[in-house]
Amino acid sequence: MNFNQLALHPNILRAIEDAQFTETTDIQAQAIPLMLDGLDIIGQSHTGTGKTAAFVLPILSMLQTTNDKRLPQALILCPTRELAIQITTQIRLFSKYMEGVKTVTIYGGQPISTQIFQLKGGVDIVVGTPGRILDHMRRKTLRFENTRFLVLDEADEMLQMGFKEELEDILKELPKKRQTSLFSATMPKAILDITKQYQVSPRHIQIEKSTRTVSNIEQLVYEVQSEHKDELLVQLIMMYKPNQALVFANTKKMVDDLLDIMNKAGFSVAALHGDMKQDMRTSIMSKFKLGHIKIMIATDVAARGIDVNHLDMVINYDLPQDDEYYIHRIGRTGRASASGTAITLISPKQRRSWARLIQTQKLTVANMPYPTQEELDFLATSSIMDKLQSLEMKSGMLDLAQALLVNYDHPETLIAELLTHMASKQQLTALKPLKMAREGSFKTYSLNVGRKQGINPSKLVKSATDLCGIHQRYIGDITVESDSTTINFASSVDFGQIKRLKRMLPKQNIFISIQA
Repeated sequence: MNFNQLALHPNILRAIEDAQFTETTDIQAQAIPLMLDGLDIIGQSHTGTGKTAAFVLPILSMLQTTNDKRLPQALILCPTRELAIQITTQIRLFSKYMEGVKTVTIYGGQPISTQIFQLKGGVDIVVGTPGRILDHMRRKTLRFENTRFLVLDEADEMLQMGFKEELEDILKELPKKRQTSLFSATMPKAILDITKQYQVSPRHIQIEKSTRTVSNIEQLVYEVQSEHKDELLVQLIMMYKPNQALVFANTKKMVDDLLDIMNKAGFSVAALHGDMKQDMRTSIMSKFKLGHIKIMIATDVAARGIDVNHLDMVINYDLPQDDEYYIHRIGRTGRASASGTAITLISPKQRRSWARLIQTQKLTVANMPYPTQEELDFLATSSIMDKLQSLEMKSGMLDLAQALLVNYDHPETLIAELLTHMASKQQLTALKPLKMAREGSFKTYSLNVGRKQGINPSKLVKSATDLCGIHQRYIGDITVESDSTTINFASSVDFGQIKRLKRMLPKQNIFISIQA
């Protein structure tokens, strides 16, 4: 659909044309008309699908130009300061021809006095994180009695970060008569509870997996022992030579550890996580977007504000803790019809969870062999050549070279010795291929609960490990139907352990039986 086919304000269409946007994405084509009609919506879509514009454009079109008290007409809540800044940037992009529209961004890490000063001048749209928004509400420096539009962006992430109570405290203070739009990549029970309590007959828009931005992404997996992941990561970056890459790790400590490792390997690298000061995070983000930093290492939450169109590689150093986050991550490459590469490193213990992820997400992934010693030697030689060609000769070096040559009958001998010294500093050693462990026999168990009762593969695996004490390596294929489920466990697992799954739904009578 062309943006001109939508009933947007003419001045917004003019800004869209300036930005050289012509056709809508799926989420925009479905959400914008419904929001313009005043309906509550649930937008289920992932990073890179254009969902920010899907709610920004209709809100801007529906703003009242005469707002005497200049109290906020719209509140947009999101989980991180980076995402808040990103949303504000888009609002200002699309409202540049709309006279007098004022947007204030509210988040922690910025002096609250600065925000109070901005709010005193009047505001039409507030974009912010729940904690700081609630802080302003309690100080009476932010009032929402005129608010007609509420957006919860990345709602699943806000709940995962522990903002449930803050969200509830904010929502109960907003006018009952309003339009509430919720955007979330996943739909856990906590999200559904919010929709039931705070939305009125919402329309559910779901961008199916087949339309996600993964079709033009080459997906590769390397299975490696945990103690060799660092070596392999360095080797792969040297081999693939991405222009820009985003490396995902699950913890802040791992991000810092990888930063140290990659710095020692000589890469242009930076790290991003929640413990860093805001001014440093903003500076790093800006340098990465400008291409001054080639490799960014980040946690899932910190990466929410990263939006780089020409990112050509994503590397999952750690498997995501939630299967849905895999699509979040790799969707950051291969944008705007460009191709991209997604590499995942898994350990032998993660084979089954990786196999389930492939099955549930319907992925096409190639299993890759390690770089050979011959390939690594060539990479080391190429790296030396690149460094030599980029060096600028220092004064006095030519005289030193002539003095050294006095002791050598053949100049190439001296060159070979110097190159040997350089090569020794970046010697790469090929990893030995993994021996594939033999899989034991498995038994199939049937459960009388399924999707209708809130069962999914991730919940089953978590329940099996937490309630039953069964390691993931002993869990096989899982099939979840509407009212039933089958799950395979290794024959060595005691049935008494498996029976503890009955506790995963306290209000449901669960029957577990062994299939013949």
